Amino acid sequence: MKAIKEKEEKSALEQLREIRDEISAETQDMTFPELKKYIEYQLEESLHPKKVWINYDLP
Repeated sequence: MKAIKEKEEKSALEQLREIRDEISAETQDMTFPELKKYIEYQLEESLHPKKVWINYDLP
């Protein structure tokens, strides 16, 4: 018999902690203006997609 490998999935809390640690490492020695610019850039990329939605009236 072959051993079945179970893929261990990380919990949501573990994923959030990893994200927090990554952001902390990226922004560790930033000044306030640099931090503000970093946050604005991240918000643009993640929350405001550039795709334009077209509303077609279906018959």
